[in-house]
Amino acid sequence: MHKTGCFSIKEITKIEGHANLDVELKDGEVEKCQLKIYEGQRFFEDMLKGRHFSQIPLIVSRICGLCNVSHLNTSIEAIENAFDINVSEQTNILRDLATNGEFLKSHALHLFFLVLPDYFGKESVLEFSKEENKFLNWGLNLKKSGTDIVKLLGGRIYQTVGIRPGGFTMLPKQEQLDKCLLLLEKERKTAIDTIKLFASFSEKLSFERKTDYLALVDSNYSFVKGKLCFASGKVIEEADMLKHIEEFIVPYSNAAQTSFEGKSFRVGSLARINLNQKALEPAAQDIIRELGLSFPNNKIYHNNTAQAIELLHLIDSSIRIIKELKLEKEPMQEIKPKECVGIGVTEAPRGTLYHQYSFDEKGFVKKANIVVPTNQNNHTIEEDLKEFIPTLLDLPQEKANLEIEKLVRAYDPCISCATHFLKVNWKK
Repeated sequence: MHKTGCFSIKEITKIEGHANLDVELKDGEVEKCQLKIYEGQRFFEDMLKGRHFSQIPLIVSRICGLCNVSHLNTSIEAIENAFDINVSEQTNILRDLATNGEFLKSHALHLFFLVLPDYFGKESVLEFSKEENKFLNWGLNLKKSGTDIVKLLGGRIYQTVGIRPGGFTMLPKQEQLDKCLLLLEKERKTAIDTIKLFASFSEKLSFERKTDYLALVDSNYSFVKGKLCFASGKVIEEADMLKHIEEFIVPYSNAAQTSFEGKSFRVGSLARINLNQKALEPAAQDIIRELGLSFPNNKIYHNNTAQAIELLHLIDSSIRIIKELKLEKEPMQEIKPKECVGIGVTEAPRGTLYHQYSFDEKGFVKKANIVVPTNQNNHTIEEDLKEFIPTLLDLPQEKANLEIEKLVRAYDPCISCATHFLKVNWKK
């Protein structure tokens, strides 16, 4: 690989579109690194204008197939904050459980079907040996444990309809919860083995770049409540998020990027564990100590290890919730609209998610703003690659390609159906 020249990565397939990466090198240093997201803009924010608040959650849940519950929860939180709705403790607990289910299926799919082939040196899971196929069963079974929870609480797996502003339109039966409980308990050992598997990979990957981290921090490792904390020490209220985080447009991409006080930062599983490790379920903390893992750290590859750790946390948290649940029928909260602004902030599988709506007196949206995790990480990915690519100059082309794939995939950048993230064509 030459120290001066350029290369382009064409047609990067993502869950919500495609992207290119253009890089220029001079004397071994990266002079330009541009993550070009060129998929046509989807205009969800404009789509919400003029819509009644009751329609908003069902619309925004279609932004992402893997994160539909997260968008739903964040939208509902914004609506309930806007109209001063306080739901029951039972509703909050059930929302926590539904969120756990979404994270389980999202993390399992990413780790086993998108990340694992890279670490085995395979193009895709289709090249796995008979022995390696056992890991696909691990992933599918973990995914099912989450999918069953989401379907049970939401009425269906994708774009759920049972989770609504003011409560739930339907409640699960005890025998249905018991079936979920049995599956969660069965897959608990698989979650532990998954942590050990991905920890063994990440320890061999040395790239590290110090940066800031952002996540919701709460005493219960909540994905839906808490204060927004930065690793650098800043603590802000949810309503003040965009007073500190700047969205900006880059001319080469259809996706916005963000910065905090002019600098890049990371969101996602690694950010959450870096900032809130002590709130993890006890067994997740135990496995961290057993394996000698160190948090906080600045190795982006540990984001995948962090996702695996969260799998165990999610299973134990869900088991505890189901065992403690004493379901009672309760009515949906009545919502009386007024002219106001509502803000919701939660954690999606890939990081902090922000929704803001301005409503008129009848509850119709005048303006909407949505900041998704991948947009917050885009700038950071570019900054990582600027430091990482010069370390690959002595590698053959094929090996360099794979190392770039590993780094980008570590962020879990909103991919669900792509099986090969990067195809690199080096221009000499």
